[in-house]
Amino acid sequence: MELSEDTLAVVAYLQEYSGNNLRKPDDLAVVLELCAQRQDAHLAQQIITSGAALWRVYRALRRLRRGDEGYRQLEEEFTLQANEFRVGLATALDATDQEPILERFQAVYLELSTGAIRNVLDFAHDFSYLKQLQNEQRWGSSSPTPTES
Repeated sequence: MELSEDTLAVVAYLQEYSGNNLRKPDDLAVVLELCAQRQDAHLAQQIITSGAALWRVYRALRRLRRGDEGYRQLEEEFTLQANEFRVGLATALDATDQEPILERFQAVYLELSTGAIRNVLDFAHDFSYLKQLQNEQRWGSSSPTPTES
């Protein structure tokens, strides 16, 4: 898939903004490009928001132990956000017929396996940086980086 200069510039800027902490920059570029090709800013925003929310819930869940107060609710929210994020990715993939991309995303993010969930979390981590950058641009304030506890 050929990526536009705009998409490459956004991902390069985000990589710098994150302190070179993006985990899946190439896949991030693909998803952003697919959303741009669809001219679907709403879908892009849904993926960004659900990815950032998934990362926040995951970080909160890691601090708790099974049986702690609120654990069950966070576990349910984790499942909800993971599904929403994956549905957004699948919807973005509808914009391409390139089999290598479809097969890769299916295997890496959309299968029901432990490895795919780990990859989804890494990908959500990257989208949390994008959401943080959006918030800084919108509100002019800095918040903790996605990897800070």
